[in-house]
Amino acid sequence: MAAVPDGWQDFFVAMAGGSAALAGLVMVALSVNIKAILALPWLPPRAGAAVASLVLAVVVCGLALVPGQPAALLGAEVLVGAGLTAVPRLVYLRRSAGLPQVTPAARTASIVLTVLQLVPLVVGAALLLAGFTGVGWIAAGILLVVVASMLDAWVLMVEILR
Repeated sequence: MAAVPDGWQDFFVAMAGGSAALAGLVMVALSVNIKAILALPWLPPRAGAAVASLVLAVVVCGLALVPGQPAALLGAEVLVGAGLTAVPRLVYLRRSAGLPQVTPAARTASIVLTVLQLVPLVVGAALLLAGFTGVGWIAAGILLVVVASMLDAWVLMVEILR
């Protein structure tokens, strides 16, 4: 079974390019505010999480476009990528725990965004590993990665200066 059914290639091409461009913009934004980010112990992991998520989107989209790749292999690759991307998000949640500058609402939002972007990728990967079509789930995960990363970027570019 092909990893990506016909009709999905254009989606993955568009999302790979868009995610790569957003990752570049996030890196520029980080370089502009690097002193302020480094001054707050919970922000470097959040910055790392935003970059890691966008890199995950680029890599998953690229892997989905590999000609003739078996679906199970794509599923395994997505699963590994999602696991690696969870690490900086978990580090951020750990470092921000109990800090008065990180409100419970902000922490809850971060947890929800982490779950929303990684769970669809894991479900899609598991479906591919089990021999089913999981590309729709992976596509949803990629879209949610972009949204969550842009919210992280907003905090790192704008909210940090308030």
